[in-house]
Amino acid sequence: MPRTGLFGGFYFDEEVFTDMMQEADFWKNEILASGIVQNDASIMGAIGSEGNVATIPMYKPLNIHDENMGALNNDGLTNNTPVEIAGDKQTCMLIQRMKAFKAKDFTAELTGANPLDNIKSKIQNYYTQVWENELMNIAQAVLGVDKLSDHVTDLSITTGTIADTNKINETTLIDAEQAALGDMAGGLGLIVMNSKIYAAYKKLGLVEFDKYTVGNVLQQEITLPRIGGKLVKVTDYYTVDTTTAGFPVYKTYLFGEGAFKSCDKTNYKNQYTTDYDPETAAGTDMFYTKQGKVLHPNGLSLAVDNIAKESPTFAELGNKANWSLKFNPKNVKMGVIKSNG
Repeated sequence: MPRTGLFGGFYFDEEVFTDMMQEADFWKNEILASGIVQNDASIMGAIGSEGNVATIPMYKPLNIHDENMGALNNDGLTNNTPVEIAGDKQTCMLIQRMKAFKAKDFTAELTGANPLDNIKSKIQNYYTQVWENELMNIAQAVLGVDKLSDHVTDLSITTGTIADTNKINETTLIDAEQAALGDMAGGLGLIVMNSKIYAAYKKLGLVEFDKYTVGNVLQQEITLPRIGGKLVKVTDYYTVDTTTAGFPVYKTYLFGEGAFKSCDKTNYKNQYTTDYDPETAAGTDMFYTKQGKVLHPNGLSLAVDNIAKESPTFAELGNKANWSLKFNPKNVKMGVIKSNG
């Protein structure tokens, strides 16, 4: 039985709430505020109002070291024959997720002057976690693509005796970035690491903090740790594999600006809506939500023919077989270090 316009006893306007959510910044944590996700509204235009797949065309860079790309001698005799500029494309797909909640989860806190703001903050935080989880799942899959093997620095073992060579040291980050990007090294500005690895870097004396000055006198540390100039996100999610007892494999991810392209689906009908069940528990409010987003690793293409339904599952996005490289590997701004400590 619908109870239009009410939620937890408060007036609920779906259009107003949807506008509030669209204005919200979902990327306020270290992973997503670092610039590694770049919004590209044109992708949604390519998808259209009823589609779910977009093709992003691209021109390959002009590299004089490629065949037939060297400059010709202008000697008055040699023909300046045009060479065709090469192009390619990467295919991406709209990821759609949904979740419903019971109002009892909210009513105890809906006592302030702005109940919609209260709900918004909860839903916003929830979907921030959702999209961060999707991003890290995709990154793990992409870094399993064979042509990006240089982007994986693997120091770890799962048998034998763990030694210092299986653990990070003062030069590991430098070596890993050089291995991944070669002469393009220096473009990876965010590190996502396990708290165990973060502690190891602190013991090495390599963790620094951004500081700000108050009145040109007092300097205070703020919560922006950096290692080698790179912003650090510490999380125990995504960053350790404990499959083999006694041999934890820690995964330290490196990302650069623009590693992912993104855009939001904004043409939902009833994206955030409520309902009321007068029977269950003598009356229960329900809150229904859904979001759609393209979250695409720049430089790769998704094999959309392998996707069974209209939105890719977490498992499908996490399958390296569903991704193929389109860029020069040096232009894929991500990498991972695997270590035992």
